[in-house]
Amino acid sequence: MDEKAREVLIERAYRYPFLKEAKDLVSELNPAFEHKFMEQGRLRLEEALSSKRIPFHETGMTSLKYAYLMSYVYARMLVSALSDRRLILAYANAEARRSAESLSAEGTDGMVRMAAILGIQLSYDGESFSMGFESYLRSSPNSKSFSLLFQDLSEGKVYFGIRVAMGLLRKAISTEIGKNLPIPKKSLPAAVIEYSKTVSIPEEKLTEMPASSEGKYLWIEKLLSTPIPDVRHRTVNLILAPYFVNVLKIGEREATNAIIKYIEKCKELEPNTKVDASYIRYQCRYSKNKRMKPLSEEKARELLGGMVSI
Repeated sequence: MDEKAREVLIERAYRYPFLKEAKDLVSELNPAFEHKFMEQGRLRLEEALSSKRIPFHETGMTSLKYAYLMSYVYARMLVSALSDRRLILAYANAEARRSAESLSAEGTDGMVRMAAILGIQLSYDGESFSMGFESYLRSSPNSKSFSLLFQDLSEGKVYFGIRVAMGLLRKAISTEIGKNLPIPKKSLPAAVIEYSKTVSIPEEKLTEMPASSEGKYLWIEKLLSTPIPDVRHRTVNLILAPYFVNVLKIGEREATNAIIKYIEKCKELEPNTKVDASYIRYQCRYSKNKRMKPLSEEKARELLGGMVSI
């Protein structure tokens, strides 16, 4: 690899150290253990845990980009040595914010390219981003602002702006960063395990926001991403049909199509069902005429009998 190509690769790895090409670069360079990089990794990790973000800075100095890439490698080892899932989650989220900040400078084309790398089916038509209904449910963060209530739905697709698109990418990046974490302690250098004891951890416990505070109907969106083998008739008429037509307020045809897709997923678990398009269409129309609201979360738990953790 010539020097210019190496600089381009280091620039890419500096921005997105979670990518395979960045990992391959580190493996190729096979750098020796250096205490200064471990110290920089500690500072990076502490910044992630204290401020919950790692700022991105543009730089033209290849040496700084390389040092920052190595600090990422050591930060991953140090957070692994701490053996605390909450800290790992906080670290991965902070790293994701940094890479998303860098990605924003690449515009919509760069966002779509990154989505493809991360396995997200994200499209952009020049005005808005879009994603298939089921893909959106799988990819969106558990936050009220990403609820289907606040997005546009049409013909099995969800349409949204750049802020939501960036949120989807940030979650995917965080998931990618969190892969293979924690690194098993037996694979960590003894010096890293010992040095991890010097990491300053904020006194405030790092916890995820309870789902119950993120929207009254968020549990239904979780249901839609979890196929069930039974009670599909009552799930359609008591939960899904009222949710689509009276909460999301989408048309009967679109609601029917969305529920059909969910039932098709359910049939992968148990193919025998009498829930067909005509039944779903009828329930959507009935729910709309009667202005039905979805079953309460408490009663839904009884109905689903533990098939879905809502």
